[in-house]
Amino acid sequence: MRIGDIEYPSLEGVVSEPEWQTRVELAALYRLAVQMDWDDLSITHISARVPGEPHYLMNPSGLLFEEVTASSLVKVDLDGRIVADSPFEIVAGGWFPMKAVHEVREDANFVVHTHDIHGIALSLREEGLLPLTQTVGFILGDGIAYHDYDGVETYAERVAGLQQSLGAANYMILRNHGLLTLGLNARQAFRRMNSLVRSCRIQLLAGRDRLVPIDAVILATFREELRRAQGNDPWPGLLRRLDRLEPSYRS
Repeated sequence: MRIGDIEYPSLEGVVSEPEWQTRVELAALYRLAVQMDWDDLSITHISARVPGEPHYLMNPSGLLFEEVTASSLVKVDLDGRIVADSPFEIVAGGWFPMKAVHEVREDANFVVHTHDIHGIALSLREEGLLPLTQTVGFILGDGIAYHDYDGVETYAERVAGLQQSLGAANYMILRNHGLLTLGLNARQAFRRMNSLVRSCRIQLLAGRDRLVPIDAVILATFREELRRAQGNDPWPGLLRRLDRLEPSYRS
């Protein structure tokens, strides 16, 4: 297998089956991020915990999201040290925000961090995300956090602050920076990011005049209805789309 001038082996049948499945789903998230227009060339990151191991997977340095494959993902420990043979490196500083989440949240098996331009634009607004739509109601009920910008988060000393801001939330708006979601699995992390990005875009399109927030009682009722509808899972369909359009993510 080859990407540019770099040759690398297929890891299918080499790593454990749970790790391979995690690799395939993480590679799928990278490809879907391109389709959803969430990517920022190769700058942001999506990571996953390797089942049953104190190790994690993230994208190789310099690869566009559309080039990421299951076998090209790099395995690291919690400190970002590469722990398995790979011709690829990682963006060392880019691991710190991912470490911040994985280290303190056992439910963070997948972490998605984006620089979606609408998410960044919303992060600049002092009022934050408002309860204007049904989707936002579910986000607010599921827990959203804000992290004030205090410089680039690609340093070890920034980890504790990110962890404190995140707390028990499943969504985070990084002020002046971008968005972050986590999930027990790939589909949950993807669905949360999709909801957050769409909510940011809708609020920006609505402007600031004559906004009509949803009543808190109605929001609480609707959150219960949304939970009942979670069986409507688009993830298999998204993978089928990738299999039609970009099947190389599985390699």
